[in-house]
Amino acid sequence: MFNKLRACVLPILGGLLFFTVMMGVSLGIIALNASVTPTVPWFPVAAIGLVVLGTWWVNRRWPVRLAQPVGGRAYVVTLLLTYAVICLGVLESWINNVTTPAPMWGGESVSTGFQLTFLLVLPFIAAVLAEVGFRGLMQPALEKVMPLWPMLLLLAVLNFLMHSYDPEQAGQLLRLLGLNFAWGYMTWRTQSLRPALAGHIAMNIFVPLLQYGSEQYGPGPVPFGDFPPSTLAMSGIGGVVALGVALALIKALPGRQ
Repeated sequence: MFNKLRACVLPILGGLLFFTVMMGVSLGIIALNASVTPTVPWFPVAAIGLVVLGTWWVNRRWPVRLAQPVGGRAYVVTLLLTYAVICLGVLESWINNVTTPAPMWGGESVSTGFQLTFLLVLPFIAAVLAEVGFRGLMQPALEKVMPLWPMLLLLAVLNFLMHSYDPEQAGQLLRLLGLNFAWGYMTWRTQSLRPALAGHIAMNIFVPLLQYGSEQYGPGPVPFGDFPPSTLAMSGIGGVVALGVALALIKALPGRQ
């Protein structure tokens, strides 16, 4: 019993430590850039370089399934599942009257170029660190000692708790759990981190860009509670269709059944 508990706790602590330390150092680099040269965004070189180096080191010590190739169908399924959860998450955000602004660097007089760079780079870094930490470090170890669905639930809850600093996330519980289930299942099914990494990066960049466009050329932060019925209907139908196609395609995927 003790050995099983140890086999669960140590990977979780390791994954959380990797994510929090690397994310904290990356934010520190961005803060340094903002205070020293707020109009010249050089932080992507240093921050992304740090993430690549940290991921390389972790993968050498504890393989995080980055080297495992997968076919194109796995990427298609993962992106469809990601899109389906986001679409259905719109309904959840409407019910909870969530308003989401684009991620912006505050507290400094930074340039528009700095803000746009931050908008693209920080979500990319967060996606990579989250996937390496949760589905790269934690999941392979937990797969050895836990059944599939309880393991995915545990990782989903842990990931949600890591978002608890943001009060907006409380209104998007099902979306966060759904995304973690989708990415975790695809990682288990393909034994590769690549599809989940692609889905997470795509979401983390595309969604903030939509939010930024709304703020720059529209009414401001996205108010889900004000969405008209037609938008909600389109989102719901799109999510159901994407989910149906993904489930149809997933049957033909190689890997675990």
